[in-house]
Amino acid sequence: MGSLFETGMLVCFGFSWPLNVIKAYKAKSAKGTSLAFILLIITGYVAGITAKIINHQMNYVLLVYFLNLVIVLTNLAIYFRNRSLDRRTETMFRTNNEESDAVILFGGAADKEIPVAEIAQNYEFNFKMYNRSSYTLSLKDAKKIFTEQVESLRPEAVILHIGANDTDLFKRNSAEFDIKYIDLISFIKQSNKNRRIALVSNIDSTNHHAFDEMNRHIKAIADSEHCIFVDIDNAKLWNPEATKELMSFMYNLGFDQPLNIKKPLGDISEILYSYAYQNGILHAVESKAV
Repeated sequence: MGSLFETGMLVCFGFSWPLNVIKAYKAKSAKGTSLAFILLIITGYVAGITAKIINHQMNYVLLVYFLNLVIVLTNLAIYFRNRSLDRRTETMFRTNNEESDAVILFGGAADKEIPVAEIAQNYEFNFKMYNRSSYTLSLKDAKKIFTEQVESLRPEAVILHIGANDTDLFKRNSAEFDIKYIDLISFIKQSNKNRRIALVSNIDSTNHHAFDEMNRHIKAIADSEHCIFVDIDNAKLWNPEATKELMSFMYNLGFDQPLNIKKPLGDISEILYSYAYQNGILHAVESKAV
């Protein structure tokens, strides 16, 4: 009679485990499951089986002990499977959300022609560079283009060269130009408040007062929004070939230590635009504008 009641107890305890196994298998996550509790139950069943064997109580109750133990061991195996799935999910989440070390050039027609990948290779930059410029980039469509072409790269830094297609807006309402420009910077920093941004001045190819004034506004915006301001005219003074020969320059900037020292955006920008000047890319834009 005692064995019958003991069997009933084991059946009551063991009945919940198959349901728990099915639930855990479908959940595909070990969150909320206690490994210590499972191990404690397994220890209890092993102790009960050992006691039965020592006391030579080799009856159907022992079979129920073994059956429950097998079910709990199955639950243990599913726990480790689910924990492996959790780690894989967390790794994928981190990979999808971590910022890369890439630098993006995001500008207009002139910028579109700059071979940033080739320049990065020639100067042995230890970070990736992408050119995501658009021939018709303006403050009006910048957010949309950035979302479609840049954000998925999760860049660590962005070189922003915009305004050439916004001269009418600036002449009509410079305050609105400033608001849209600042709003774009906030948008770029939306997914990463620490994302570095360099603002590049525009080419004053027509000697028009509006360009000078626009560049002053862009510099003021850079100061107020904690961005780097790059005067594109300074790039004319750079000699990229001489710079490339002095590779100690790159090491002094820390380019030999990837991910430890951030690359100065001002220097990167001037290297890009000095290349563009010396290879006629910016001159071609200037001549079209005259």
